[in-house]
Amino acid sequence: MATLMRRLAIPILALSLPVLLSPPAVAQSPSPTQEPSPSGSPSASPEPPVVRMVLLAQTPWAGPPTAGEGATTQGPLEVPTIDLRVRATNLGGTTLEDLTIGVTLYGRVLSRTAYEQSLVADPVPAVVIEAETLAREGTIEPGQGRAFEVSLPLDAPGIDPASSGIYPLKVDLRSGGVPLAAIRTPVINLVREPEQPLALSWTFVLHEPIAFRPDGVFTTTALEDALQPRGRLTGQLEALDDVASSGSTPVDVAISPVLVTQLTRMRDGYVVQTPDGTREVSADEGGAAAAAGALATLRRIAASPAIALSALPFSAPQIPSIISGGLARDLDVQLLRGREVVSAALGAAPDPAVLRPPGGALDDAAVDALAARGIRILALDPGSVESPLEPLGFAPPPVTALRENADVAALLPDPAVSTLITSPLVGEDPVLGAQVALGELAAIWQELPGQARGLTLVFPEALELPGAFYGRFIQNTAAAPWLRPVTATDLVAAFPPDDPNTLALPTPRSFGFLYVEELKQTRRRVDVYRSMIVEDSLEPERLETQLMLAESGDFLDDTSAGFAFVQAASDEIDAVFQAVRPEAGPVVTLTSRSGSTIPVRVTNEADEAFQVSIALVSQYLEGAPHEDLVLGPGQAQELTFEVDLKATGRFPVLVQVVAPIGRVVNESEFVVRSTAYSRIALIITIAAGAVLLLLWARRFLPRRTH
Repeated sequence: MATLMRRLAIPILALSLPVLLSPPAVAQSPSPTQEPSPSGSPSASPEPPVVRMVLLAQTPWAGPPTAGEGATTQGPLEVPTIDLRVRATNLGGTTLEDLTIGVTLYGRVLSRTAYEQSLVADPVPAVVIEAETLAREGTIEPGQGRAFEVSLPLDAPGIDPASSGIYPLKVDLRSGGVPLAAIRTPVINLVREPEQPLALSWTFVLHEPIAFRPDGVFTTTALEDALQPRGRLTGQLEALDDVASSGSTPVDVAISPVLVTQLTRMRDGYVVQTPDGTREVSADEGGAAAAAGALATLRRIAASPAIALSALPFSAPQIPSIISGGLARDLDVQLLRGREVVSAALGAAPDPAVLRPPGGALDDAAVDALAARGIRILALDPGSVESPLEPLGFAPPPVTALRENADVAALLPDPAVSTLITSPLVGEDPVLGAQVALGELAAIWQELPGQARGLTLVFPEALELPGAFYGRFIQNTAAAPWLRPVTATDLVAAFPPDDPNTLALPTPRSFGFLYVEELKQTRRRVDVYRSMIVEDSLEPERLETQLMLAESGDFLDDTSAGFAFVQAASDEIDAVFQAVRPEAGPVVTLTSRSGSTIPVRVTNEADEAFQVSIALVSQYLEGAPHEDLVLGPGQAQELTFEVDLKATGRFPVLVQVVAPIGRVVNESEFVVRSTAYSRIALIITIAAGAVLLLLWARRFLPRRTH
């Protein structure tokens, strides 16, 4: 039962986070988090104050006590201190006066369950180690904010001097002695250097959904916003750049080629659709300059020896969707093109054996397909594998096998940390969210501090976190003494998986039949176009790119946006095929059954040269007259076909433009009018004429008389 309750704590916490974690961000009196006034009743006010309180900074942990400057080893040790800086904003309409800061440090929590509960309520039993009220001068006017600093020495008698641990801390703002808002944060206290740090594999997936039309116009400013100085992507890149520059903290970074492609388009200048119309941004200005800076940062990150680089498939398709949808042959192209785009843009080759399946989508068919293509490590989402419950509710193994021979390993993110990271708390207070997640990592290490263990974290592509979270979390996690960051490859080597676990198989999502058939047909027409080209051209590759973009998982919920890429490619190919025009006619008169000639004029109105074959097709012609030719751009050529006829009279003839691979790309029809007579008909006619002549001549012969 204890194990069951421990496992239930995580989903219960996940459900309650949106509600229970709100009070630290915004509190309104009276509220469940407020303490009663000294009289025992809530503070009466015609307009209850509303206060938002966020964490601006906190000492991430207190290290082992050290000798003070100039002290001998036998002298007194310097007391570790936790410093906090919080900001309170008055969202109400009344001035906040008589301000005090309440600081309450509770007893050490001994389990992850107790730690998680301490984030939303006072520990039970509420063992208070230290509590004090700090008076603050001044007021907070409506709509104004104010920062407060708190310094907490960890020398209280209730702090265990022999064991490292986590101590819940509550900091609240009071007006007239009435608590208005509170922040709950963990205080991590280390009494000695950890002997067996927790091996941590962490993967950051850098992706941005496709936000441009086939004509290149961006349909949203989302990427512009993410590249702002305090934007989500900027914060992520700056944090990874900092840790990469040290060269000593291993980090796995999975790059989406779609992100790289969009940054490249923006860097060179772009057009974006806004509610007020289209806006053009020149290179080196605004979002274009920000995109150039992001690409430069990505190149620095990729060049660091500490970064283990991998690439998503080119357009980030959900792999089960393209396999179940009949597009399995495209998987090779998607994987290869994805690595090529990332390598060309960032100057570093991604590891072909490590893959983040886009969207975390995976099924047995996808595992088999990826294994056949050399993929050995897959970074998944929590809940992707049906794992058995761990004894005592401890953190599950970080790696599992997905096949019997263990040739494909899956990285399994810890569900508790993932739940905390995706909670509303992180969006409302990113610095506090980073500290809370760091505390969860400390709680996991505390479970078995002397045993070699591993942990996996994956920050998926759909995760929308503030930029401020990444800087604080990555910096603190990289430096935490109880954590030892490793690459995914090293984690799998250190903790090889045993028996394979079963995938939690969702129903694969896929594109509709008509969508897939149109995509396949258009791809075949691209191959036809490619066979016609005489000189080197990037156009077929550009059209193939359009079709691969249409396979993106971004379009599973918006197929009309994806189909626009297919339709645009199809229309361009139509224009190419129609540019090679054959003309003959409309009526061609032939006077002989053999040796007659038919003139045909062929014009190329395209901007590139093509090699084609011009053929005459009719059941009334002997054989299949044709002629190969090369037409330059804007060139016209007169052809003369010598033909033999099977019949006389009027009949239709098709003049076809045929690509080198045998596909008809254009055609026109004309009419042949034949005035030639066959030999048999001529003989019969002559014979009939002779008979008539003889009959006519008989009238001049003398008649016999009697």
